[in-house]
Amino acid sequence: MLRVSKGGRFRPPFFMEKENVSKVINRMGCLAVALVLMMPPVASAEPVEALRVEYQQWQIGRDGVRQQMDYAETLYREENALWIEREIPEAAEREHDQHAHGGLGHKHADVVGAPLWIRRDGQGNLDVKLVDRHEKRLIDIARPYYGNVGFDGHWAESWALADPRALESLKPASTDENGRETYQLERGDHSITLVWDPTGRYAVSIIAQGRQGLSGRTIRATPLAAPDNMPWDDLGDYRDRDYSDLLD
Repeated sequence: MLRVSKGGRFRPPFFMEKENVSKVINRMGCLAVALVLMMPPVASAEPVEALRVEYQQWQIGRDGVRQQMDYAETLYREENALWIEREIPEAAEREHDQHAHGGLGHKHADVVGAPLWIRRDGQGNLDVKLVDRHEKRLIDIARPYYGNVGFDGHWAESWALADPRALESLKPASTDENGRETYQLERGDHSITLVWDPTGRYAVSIIAQGRQGLSGRTIRATPLAAPDNMPWDDLGDYRDRDYSDLLD
C-alpha cells in the first residue's frame, strides 16, 4: 500500500466543513493511505535540498458548485532533517500580527501556520518542534499532539511526499529522458498518476481524480536553489518550551 503526503497542515475554510465535503476529504485521506506502498527504491544520489510544494483539492457538489482549496509549502531537507513552512501572503501575516499580541502565547489555533522542524535519529525516532519566530521559541511537540500541528507522524511521506520503499514492487508505465518514472494506479474509485524523481528523491507530482470527475487532488513539487544556510542553523538563541504548556 502506498502512502503519500496528505498536506495535512491545511485547515479548510468554512465552506469545506460541510458533511458532504468532509466525506470527500476523508476519502482523499484514505486514498493517500492507499497510495503509499508503491515507490521505487531510494536512490543513492544526493537529494534535492529545497522544494516548493503546491497542494490543490477540489470537489463538485450536488448543486454543481466547485469548491476548491489551494496552498503551498516550502520544504528544506537533509538526510535526517526536514523543515516545513507554509507560504503565507504578507498581507495575511501582517493582519495576524496585529491581532496576535504575544506570538503564539495561548492562541492554540495560531500554531497551524508556524514552521515545523523535524529530525530523525538512527533508530527512526522523531523530534518534532514548532518554530515560533515571534517570541523565538522552539516548542517541543510530543506524539499525542502531532495532529494539533498538522503532522501525521509519517517521516517518509513528509520528507519525499511519498514513501520510496512502496514502489519497489511496481513497474513504471514510462520513464522520461531525465529518469523520472511515471506510475498509473487505480485505487478504489480513483485514478492516480504519480511521477517519481529517483535522483532528487521526491514525488514530482501526484494527481488523483475520481472516476466520475467530481473530486480530485493534486500535489506538485518544484526544486528550489539550495540555500546557503538551512533555516534551523539560525535558531541558536531560541528558547525551548513544551507544547502542553500552551494548552491551558
